[in-house]
Amino acid sequence: MFSSFNVLFAVFAILALNLTVFALAVQMDLLTIDSNLAKVISWACAVGMWHMAWRFRHPRH
Repeated sequence: MFSSFNVLFAVFAILALNLTVFALAVQMDLLTIDSNLAKVISWACAVGMWHMAWRFRHPRH
């Protein structure tokens, strides 16, 4: 069982990882070269967070 604290910690950890990837992409000027890459990264982050939230709410038995 996961407590609410663990869920919050996981969400913050995922957000920190996403911000790190986003910062690296900005430093490498990838977002200025291809705007579609920014859309892919944002969608991947959103889907990843939704999937993690779903797994925490519905753990496998």
